Amino acid sequence: MELFFDLVAVAGIGQLTHLLHRGPALGDFALYALLYLAFWMVWAVIMLYGNIARDHTRVPLMLAAMLGLGVMIAAVAGIPDRHATAFAAVYVIVRIASGRLWGRGKVVVDWPTIELGVGVLPWLVSLWVPEPWKYVCWAVGLTLDVWVMFAVTGEKLLTEVQGHFDRRLRRMRRIRDFDLDQVPKIQAVHTDPAHLGERLGLYVIIVLGEGVIVVINAVGGVAWNARVLTLGFAAFVILAGLWALTLLYGVVARLLTGSVPDEKFPRRHVLAMHCFLTGAIAMIAGGLGLTIDHAAGHLSTGIGWALCGGAAGYFTITALVGLRTRPGWKWSLIWPVPCAVAAVALGILAPHIGALGAVCGLAVVILWPLAWETRADRLRRGGSGARAGGQGT
Repeated sequence: MELFFDLVAVAGIGQLTHLLHRGPALGDFALYALLYLAFWMVWAVIMLYGNIARDHTRVPLMLAAMLGLGVMIAAVAGIPDRHATAFAAVYVIVRIASGRLWGRGKVVVDWPTIELGVGVLPWLVSLWVPEPWKYVCWAVGLTLDVWVMFAVTGEKLLTEVQGHFDRRLRRMRRIRDFDLDQVPKIQAVHTDPAHLGERLGLYVIIVLGEGVIVVINAVGGVAWNARVLTLGFAAFVILAGLWALTLLYGVVARLLTGSVPDEKFPRRHVLAMHCFLTGAIAMIAGGLGLTIDHAAGHLSTGIGWALCGGAAGYFTITALVGLRTRPGWKWSLIWPVPCAVAAVALGILAPHIGALGAVCGLAVVILWPLAWETRADRLRRGGSGARAGGQGT
């Protein structure tokens, strides 16, 4: 059931690519980011429900959420010209309903965004607002959700909920027929770290798989020659490299698998990192497809930034994560920051160097940190083996 739901959620990413086919301009990028965040938010709240409920997951609710996601995905094809209200309406329904999944008295402390529905209110208002202000409401709502991820801790949320509950309890005690035994106790609910890491990693793999499909469709839709085949191979190298950098090597992989203690990097921050990283990967995948579509022609500035801007975002997020974790700023300066700068340079040069130069250049940028992390991992394993051998003798 969980894999089925993930596949439905990621199917929306393929639909989002059509927003980039009209230039893309700055407004197209902004709308892409908004819709991706909306899809990810819906996926995250349902994913966390499955993570916490586990064997007690209510299948009809999961199916209803998948149906809602399906409607949102179908609506994307008409945005920004039509279906925006339907998209927002389903989003509001799923978000409000998901806040009632946990039962009375239970507080999900690992992701306060679920409990604090302040980000849903602008979406609700947008149902009666015309475009383009409708999208402004969406942006405000998602900004509030992201702010909650970073500003509100689980402990703070639990304290506020307990205080609000105690005040209500004091008022209820004035009622003569009040039964204290029927009052639910406030209970902190935590996610399962191992299962959460599995779900986050699986989502990354599915997004990368969607990228492979985009590349295959793009290569299959144009006349084959040495340039196109080289582009296809370089695109595969990029996606495979992103898989290794995200799930095999480096601090991001350790965060996704739960190897870093929650005290050093809270799970709500891990979820935020996952959201931004997968959004960047999805943008790179869409940019690869658009670039291959223009293999023989001029590469527009927008297409160049769809590809290289997504890569710059990926490396920038990785660098910021490095600053917050054990590797520190020295590790961020080894490859995340230089790679982000190189990706920005490729984005600037893309209209001049064409599709082949942009894609092959980005493949080289991806291979550099991959080679570094592979060597570092080999040295760590060798050092561990030497210490184990010394202890054995």
